[in-house]
Amino acid sequence: MTSSGATTPPAEAFYSVREHLLFGFSWLLVMAIGLLPIAEAVLNRSPSITMPATIAFFVAVGSGILLRRRYSWIGLVLHIYGQIAIWLSLSAMSLAIVLFAMGKR
Repeated sequence: MTSSGATTPPAEAFYSVREHLLFGFSWLLVMAIGLLPIAEAVLNRSPSITMPATIAFFVAVGSGILLRRRYSWIGLVLHIYGQIAIWLSLSAMSLAIVLFAMGKR
């Protein structure tokens, strides 16, 4: 009797773990980039939006390209859109916190 495919071959299991790690790391990186204005304020630099926006865009698109085998095209679009939306919301909130804290001085 043969099994019904409940087990995955080792190569597929490796790609699955690798894709999960890539997915998680890309979300973690985008969230960290969203909090960059707070780090810039701690370093006494004026908060910038250009470089974090560029990095977040390329991380989102790059991880979407690397995950294209796992998801459908609509899943990739939602992944990229979600990462950019999370970055934008975190960046706006952290920038508002920095500007509020600087105004209190």
